[in-house]
Amino acid sequence: MTTFNETRFEFDESIDALEERIEEAADKITDLDEGNPLLPQLQSKRSQLATQRKGAIWARDQAHESDDFPQWDEQVSGITLGAVRAGALNGIEAEVAERGGEGTDLLLIADGTVEAPYVDEDMSDEQRAAAVGQLHPYFQRWASARIDELLDPEGNAIGSSDSPKES
Repeated sequence: MTTFNETRFEFDESIDALEERIEEAADKITDLDEGNPLLPQLQSKRSQLATQRKGAIWARDQAHESDDFPQWDEQVSGITLGAVRAGALNGIEAEVAERGGEGTDLLLIADGTVEAPYVDEDMSDEQRAAAVGQLHPYFQRWASARIDELLDPEGNAIGSSDSPKES
């Protein structure tokens, strides 16, 4: 098994949590003076969160209906992702280095997807990566961010129904 901390992410919950974080970032931006060195960082974070939100909305509302993404063939309310173990992460880094630095998120998502319409247990690693590579780029950003959160030992997963609790 290449994953741990497997967590079900419900799209509705994730979208709500991302909207809250976007609003918090917008409030912080409003409170800052123009020229504050934190302003560009917060604007970038808000933009990243908005992109992730769009990815979750696409997965919930459009993925299963699109002829452009035939590998996503059923409507689901969420998917299960897992944190990637160190050995798998090292393998991803080595493979990406061989490719000249391309594809880290794609391989991370392929290895970190536990249950979703775009993968099945009979797929090889290459087939999983190819399936993930065909998904909407905003969804890829959403999934990659959720897997990164699952790697966080403090358990800061957004929109999960069973993520670890802080102790």
